[in-house]
Amino acid sequence: MFLHSKTISRFISRVRATVREIVNNEMKLKMEKSRIQYHRLYYPLNIVVFEDQSRLGYFDSRTYELGLSKKLMYLAHDEVLKNIIRHELGHFMVFLKLGNIPAHGEDFHNVCKSFGWSSEVYAAYANLDLENSKLENPDEKSQKLISRLKKLLALASSDNAHESEMATLKANELLLEHNLDLSKTFDNQEEVVCVVRVLEASRKSTKHVAIYEILKTFFVSPVFNHGLGIFYLEVIGDKTSVALAEYVAKFLDHELDVLWKQTQKENPSLKGTASKNSFFRGVAKGYIEKIQTQKKNIATGSELVAIEKNVQRYLAIAYPRIGHSSLTAGMHNEDAHSAGKQKGSNLSIKPALNSGTSSRPYLLS
Repeated sequence: MFLHSKTISRFISRVRATVREIVNNEMKLKMEKSRIQYHRLYYPLNIVVFEDQSRLGYFDSRTYELGLSKKLMYLAHDEVLKNIIRHELGHFMVFLKLGNIPAHGEDFHNVCKSFGWSSEVYAAYANLDLENSKLENPDEKSQKLISRLKKLLALASSDNAHESEMATLKANELLLEHNLDLSKTFDNQEEVVCVVRVLEASRKSTKHVAIYEILKTFFVSPVFNHGLGIFYLEVIGDKTSVALAEYVAKFLDHELDVLWKQTQKENPSLKGTASKNSFFRGVAKGYIEKIQTQKKNIATGSELVAIEKNVQRYLAIAYPRIGHSSLTAGMHNEDAHSAGKQKGSNLSIKPALNSGTSSRPYLLS
């Protein structure tokens, strides 16, 4: 979960200055703005702050991303923070020199030693006083709301049509109330904007674009980004809405394939990529139309406009300039599209396949 706020922006500026100092003075390389020169080529280094229960830092070679835990803003002494940054810069240099190799092996140690860094830098565990550092207490109100919404979304799959409809309406009502409250209290100076990577794959498909469209009904802004050999789908918004959207995205990634297989059994004539893509576009359209109708029944036009404006403000903080993905491209099969719309109008978000959590020590990767 990546985070944005004025306070975090100041922390990132501080980290960027520290990275530049380490790169120029200790690594004897040249850094200009957010790029590091190595062998006459400039490589980007994107710095983000994230929220995680097990990691304090990471380097992602696919996106040239150096991530630091929000905890470090408050818990880490300057030299400890520098060592964590050095550690991740070590991974950055190993990738440039040797490509993707085992994370903390001899090559990694040798690269760190070549810059005069000690074992405190190349150890896999962070040099923090873990006994005294505690995880942030979760927002109890937010957790209760997410739990209630998940139960309502699951109840929407009930065989009882009235019960199913009432559960879906109540879930939308709760989401609307939550986002209306946010639209009234939004403060760009204080509000933390959350960014979570919910899906990734080697290629973007129509199914992913369908998920992108459906997620917008949960009052978040989905965004496609690309790295080395991958694309990934992120969602941006307040912490509660983003957490729910992450849950929904993981469910849909599996469920849409299940629905397509069911539809093929019911309609054996539906075959091929064009039919499959038309089906996914239909599912998204059917679900979105159902939700839009329900929203109009439980909120005024001005309230919906206020909420959308707020969602866009979150997006502007995380991504000031952003494009849009469309469901209109590709060959069209009307029968598959109609079948998809029918499935989409009856779609409900059942419990995700993997909801377990684990407790682990803080790691550097």
